Formats: sequence, C-alpha cells, structure tokens
Amino acid sequence: MALYCSALNIICDDQKIVCALTHLCTPASTYMKVYFDKVQSEANLGSWSDFAQELKNIYGQRDDKEGAKKELTALWVNRNLAKKNFVKYVERY
Repeated sequence: MALYCSALNIICDDQKIVCALTHLCTPASTYMKVYFDKVQSEANLGSWSDFAQELKNIYGQRDDKEGAKKELTALWVNRNLAKKNFVKYVERY
C-alpha cells in the first residue's frame, strides 16, 4: 500500500489511510470499522504508521523469517519450559 501511495504521490497520512481503506475487503474492513466511522464523521484518522501498525497487529507477521525469529526468541526466553519439560522444549525448538 505504501508503494501504491508513493506511485500516486499520496503523501498525507489521512489520504493514505483513506486510500488503504478503499482497498480493504471483509474481514479486514470489519476489523478497521473504527476508521470508516472516523472518515464518515470527519474525525482525525491519526498517523499512517499507527494505521499500518494496527493492521500488522491484527494480521501478524509479514513473512516466515519474521515469524520464525519471533518463535525462537520466545523459546529462548522461556527457560521455565526447558526446566519443566526439556523434551517438549526441544520439540518446539
């Protein structure tokens, strides 16, 4: 979406958010309903980075490498599982 907005020379955060909203399909449009309501009431939409972060929070990782890194980091931190059930810990690793 950022590339699309850049190609169309859309630089204002509000315009980027509205442009992105026009491309959302269900269920994404349902999750982002608060933004549709803000557009209709002409309220401040916030920043593009907050909008993008909210979508990322809802839909998770962008690629497998990022997901694998998060899983390994979570396992590395979870020393209690390693102590309680080492076999289960190793299987997850």
